[in-house]
Amino acid sequence: MSDYIKTDLVNKTAHITLSRMPANALVREMYLDIANAFYELGERDDVAIIVLRAEGKIFCGGNDISEFEAFNSRSTAEDAAEVCALAINSIWNCKKPVLAAVQGACMGAAFGMVAASDFIIAGEGVKFGIPEINLGIPAAGCFAHLALPLHVAKYMAFTGTPLTAEELFRWGTVMKVVPKEAVWEEADAFSAKIAASCYRAVGLFKQNFNANVDARLRDKFMAEQHCFMDFMLSSHDFKEAVAAYQEKRKPEFNGK
Repeated sequence: MSDYIKTDLVNKTAHITLSRMPANALVREMYLDIANAFYELGERDDVAIIVLRAEGKIFCGGNDISEFEAFNSRSTAEDAAEVCALAINSIWNCKKPVLAAVQGACMGAAFGMVAASDFIIAGEGVKFGIPEINLGIPAAGCFAHLALPLHVAKYMAFTGTPLTAEELFRWGTVMKVVPKEAVWEEADAFSAKIAASCYRAVGLFKQNFNANVDARLRDKFMAEQHCFMDFMLSSHDFKEAVAAYQEKRKPEFNGK
């Protein structure tokens, strides 16, 4: 396991902490570490609940855009989508409930991971966003829809417009909004309630609950990504979007 994430266990609450400063941007190795950590901790009898959290002012800025420069073939893009799906799926299918403790901005694939969690506690004013459309990439709409009403998920995904923790609280996505500096403490306080319960039953309930909600979640995500690979990977607009991001300028899209 790399140094990009940290894990620990305190009183039956396991913590998986993102630690790739400054923005905890996601790279291939990090996705694999996240997936392995969730699968391994989910199998342990001494774990009642897992808290996903992050160090620093930013929870996660999403994918590291520099990796998109390597998307020069369908196989490289397919691999990137597969590891992203693996990480998010490891949260959705984790045998233990997962609480996302979001103390700072949460963007892109990170929002997918948070949406796949069972509970979300967020800091005041924290922004959640699905900005992939600005790079000409279909976002993980199927994951966003787990946490949002359909039309709100479409609004965020189709426009790239972020919403605050307070707005998502009103939609029922975020369970509780607290001062940013209190997010970890609040998460542990809630986790202690799960740890004191019949947590084996809670884990089993979560597994069946999620399977009944949608057992084809990964397939839906890959369908979205195949759309990108088939129609946008070789397009001018995708290449222009990545170049503009790297050059810190406004992209010039032409629909081709």
